[in-house]
Amino acid sequence: MLNQKIFDILFKFGNRHKKLTVFTTIYSCYLFFIMYLIGYLYIFIHFNKYGYKGLLKYIFVPLITIIIAKILRKKIKSKRPFEKLNITSLVKHKGGNSMPSNHSASAMVLALALTYILPQYFIFFIILAIITGTVRILAGLHYPIDILFGFALGLLIGTLGFFILF
Repeated sequence: MLNQKIFDILFKFGNRHKKLTVFTTIYSCYLFFIMYLIGYLYIFIHFNKYGYKGLLKYIFVPLITIIIAKILRKKIKSKRPFEKLNITSLVKHKGGNSMPSNHSASAMVLALALTYILPQYFIFFIILAIITGTVRILAGLHYPIDILFGFALGLLIGTLGFFILF
């Protein structure tokens, strides 16, 4: 019930601000990807600090997160809001499983990957991840619970992979 109510409020807000919602939904993902690629360059420039271990973390922790998210999606089989509610999402998207949100899990783990190499920008990276996930609700692509689950997954695997286990 609460999940649906929050979705309704956020989707209504997204519809009132369509251009901004569509723009942010599409381009926040690209921004993260570009920043992540720049992070590779940063690691190579500072290779004596990070070495192969740092490079492998930077590659495999996000990859593992995406793989686990995809496996969970196939197990959970949760429909997207626009499929369940007979609404039109603001961004064209095919149907399918939506929990956990791949974009949210990816954004959060990439925020932690970038924090791993540039910890002074932690708040910026986390805020950008939250925006990336939240606009997916505004656009009608995910329920809030999908986004929260994605954030939690990215945060858990990212924290373990970048800061605790290795």
